[in-house]
Amino acid sequence: MKSVKYIVYILFFIFLFNLSGCRTFYDLAVNIGMQLSKPDKIKNKIKEPVKDGVKLSALWVGHCTVLVQIEDKVILFDPFFTNNAAEIQRRVQEPGLDLNDLKKLDIIFVSHAHFDHLSIGSLKILEEKFPGTKLVFPEGVEEFLPKINFKLKKLKQPDYKNNVYVGETSVIDSMKITSVAAFHWGGRYGLDGLIWDYKGYAGFIIQYKDITVYFSGDTSYDEKFFKYLGNKYSIDIAFIPIGPCIDCYETGKPGRHLFPGGVFSVLDDTKTKVLVPIHFGTLYEKSEPFEPIRVLKELMEKQPQYSDRIKILEIGEQVIFK
Repeated sequence: MKSVKYIVYILFFIFLFNLSGCRTFYDLAVNIGMQLSKPDKIKNKIKEPVKDGVKLSALWVGHCTVLVQIEDKVILFDPFFTNNAAEIQRRVQEPGLDLNDLKKLDIIFVSHAHFDHLSIGSLKILEEKFPGTKLVFPEGVEEFLPKINFKLKKLKQPDYKNNVYVGETSVIDSMKITSVAAFHWGGRYGLDGLIWDYKGYAGFIIQYKDITVYFSGDTSYDEKFFKYLGNKYSIDIAFIPIGPCIDCYETGKPGRHLFPGGVFSVLDDTKTKVLVPIHFGTLYEKSEPFEPIRVLKELMEKQPQYSDRIKILEIGEQVIFK
């Protein structure tokens, strides 16, 4: 039965991803070939990811999963701890955090419902360890959520097509949380969101005490929007995707993803103090997993004035900013 299940998934994804332009046959073949292999191990994982006396820290778990501590609050973005996304996509490296070492978690954020961001298996693991934790997501994601023991908070999605960049602001556990525009698409399976224009994708601004964190979710570049953020918020740290990319030297593909070539514009527009690139190094998607960061490093050598404001993390690495 399991082999039949995989055959059905394979046929479905060949059809789906090639129609939607989200994957290539090469990516599919690589991922199928990786199913019997184990992800590479991450050495020297952080054993105490939550620390006393920390004002702001970030631990990159891999892909778009980031653990952030803001003083006494601990938040987790787009948790992906399973070996596969959508059954077919096999992770290259294991998660950079052992959940047994995580003793506290206040809020989980899910930016949209695509398989590599809304990982049901990962939420189930977190549910067992942190039942009743708050789960924050943009409207539309609830259609793809199972029954789960979290306190759900749905935020309005911004109407960015009419230049409305803020959806809704809510105070949750003393943190001021705002849904902001993401230039991507919704749905669960790729093609469904493109055809039916589903809701369910956004970024988040988190403000607590005197710290402001921006998590973009998947997004492409939009000058007006990023300048709006730069004028409205004083962003201390921004987590920005740089993949998957076809031509990684370009700014990105409108309505899909930001590429490494667009990172400097995001820095200029948002005026963020530190930008942490994410969405690379974990899955085969259009390019080799580490091609986006290789290109970004090459571009940074040509524009060294940005080097102090871009913090590149290894999977499993934690940096304490304050």
